[in-house]
Amino acid sequence: MLTPAAPLPASPLRALWHVPVGLVFTAGFAVVASTVSILTLGRCAPWLSPILLRFWGRNILRIQGITLEVEGGEHLAGRSMRVATFNHTSTLDAMIVPALNPQGGVSALKREALYLPLVGLAVWSMGFLLIDRGRSQRAQRLLARAAARMARDRLTVFIAPEGTRSPDGDLHSFKRGAFHVAIASGAPVVPIIIDGAYTLLPRQRHVSRPGRIRIRILPPIPVTGLTKDGLSDFAEALRSTYARELADMRGTPAVVEHP
Repeated sequence: MLTPAAPLPASPLRALWHVPVGLVFTAGFAVVASTVSILTLGRCAPWLSPILLRFWGRNILRIQGITLEVEGGEHLAGRSMRVATFNHTSTLDAMIVPALNPQGGVSALKREALYLPLVGLAVWSMGFLLIDRGRSQRAQRLLARAAARMARDRLTVFIAPEGTRSPDGDLHSFKRGAFHVAIASGAPVVPIIIDGAYTLLPRQRHVSRPGRIRIRILPPIPVTGLTKDGLSDFAEALRSTYARELADMRGTPAVVEHP
């Protein structure tokens, strides 16, 4: 069984160059990408944004000395309407997801991201999908618009069902927001299992170590017939799948917890 390579020890000297290089690269990318999107009034965003984000994700990981080992990449190939879920343990996920971006790939963000300085401009200009996790009428309208856009543009939407980064690297409970999107759009769910990101950059650290991250992409799971009443069972079953796959990737017996 192939196991993740042990990360190299963190080097303060290495951080002196790769952190500023990464920041300069990211800042330059954000300026260029936002400028192009604004000058074209967002018309290029549907096809250009995934290409730009993929370029940024792969190169920012390369700057940090991180390589990706991807299994099952064919399940994200081509342009198709999908909800791609991933376990969220590290800030590196914000670079891994763009690196995996297929044509038509976007990340789902909370609507409040529009109001963040500079970030909001990039979110708007590059066509990120905005959702609201609440149950208000506004949240339902936003969900309906998101579903319609997914169908029209055949989008692959990346969502972390845990909602936020795991503080300890363990798999935490899955919230239902990602699956509301799947039901509203009729898009199948494509599970993406990420192993090794927490080891290289846990939540408590600000500088990553070089190393390898393993990614396993599973076949799409159809949501035909799934209703809101069945979301909790669907979320728990998917979480159990993640637990088994992670255990298999690590060569350890699966221990699936039930609430």
